[in-house]
Amino acid sequence: MKEKAFETRDKAFDQDGFKMTFANGFTVSVVFGKYTFSDEGETTAEVAVWDKDGFWYVLNEEDNHMSLIKLETGSDVMGRCTADLVASIMNLARKEGI
Repeated sequence: MKEKAFETRDKAFDQDGFKMTFANGFTVSVVFGKYTFSDEGETTAEVAVWDKDGFWYVLNEEDNHMSLIKLETGSDVMGRCTADLVASIMNLARKEGI
């Protein structure tokens, strides 16, 4: 089954959010609310990025968040991301592998 381009978050855990899958196979998940690394959506959200093969990515601290780094094992999220940073992460994921 092909993954949907857009999905909303299940509200079972008092969380709001969505995920987007780009044509290159990268998915960005944005969540906020209880039990997330955010201020429950007041100004920040928790963001996760993974590719079609299940590898997760985080922002590269060494280049001032201008690229993503692939994690060879495990998963991680980027917490307390502002709206501008979320938009930047989405753009990086959209361009990854192109």
